[in-house]
Order: sequence, then C-alpha cells, then structure tokens
Amino acid sequence: MVFSDRMDASPLITAVEQLMGPITDMYRQQVKARSESIKPQPVSVRQYETAVYGFRDQRLPGEVKGVSTLLVESLDAFEAGRVLEAGRFVMQAVEQFEAAGKEAIVTITEEQAAKLGQFRSALFKMINPGHEINQQDLAKKRAAAQSQW
Repeated sequence: MVFSDRMDASPLITAVEQLMGPITDMYRQQVKARSESIKPQPVSVRQYETAVYGFRDQRLPGEVKGVSTLLVESLDAFEAGRVLEAGRFVMQAVEQFEAAGKEAIVTITEEQAAKLGQFRSALFKMINPGHEINQQDLAKKRAAAQSQW
C-alpha cells in the first residue's frame, strides 16, 4: 500500500467554514446599513484570526503557501471592515488550492471539491451580486413605470 504525504483539503475547508460565518454576517450588516465599511466586533475578529492562523500554522507544501498569504490578507481586510475585499481574498485562496489539486500538489476528494465549489460560489455571489431580481420589486417598478405613461 502506498501512502501519500500530500496535504488534503480538510484544513482549508475547516478554515473557510470558520471564515464564512463572520464574512456573511459582516456582509449582511453592511448591506442593511448601506455602508461600504463597518468595523467588525472584536469577537468576530478573534474568530477570524483563529481560523486564519490555524491554517497558516500547519506544515504547507511550498506551492500552497500563497493560500496562507491570501487568508492573512483577507484577515487584514476583514479587520478594516472591507468585507468584500476579504471575501475576494478567501475566494482566491480557494481557487489557488483547487489549482494545486489539479496539478496533484495536494489531494482533493470529490466531496471536498464539491465543498470548495460551494464556498467559491457563495463568495462569488457575495462579491458579484449581479442582477438578482426580486419579483415584488419588479412589480413595483413596472407599476411605477406604467403610472408615468
């Protein structure tokens, strides 16, 4: 039997799971307040730091050390209240790790790939909300437009 000493995606999945809560909470607060930047609560910052440093403190293959750097940059952005920038860094970290998996530098199971894809998708939607049309808003806009005729 051959054992691989390659890193798998478990540590990154754990870290990103721990980061998604604070990122999502801050994003919702900023959307609600219609603000670009709201400073996070100290407890959220500590939770974020714990996740980032927990991942960073592991023995990482050289090709994956950039993932750690991106997570630290996301922490800096998060502490400053720049949640979209923090989310962008986390998404880049996930993408870089996925690329390392495709190059067989790290091992990513199908289940882990699906989980990483869910994170990437959620972060992408947050960063690029696009044109998510609410049917009630559409009806109001249509009524307002028709009243101007």
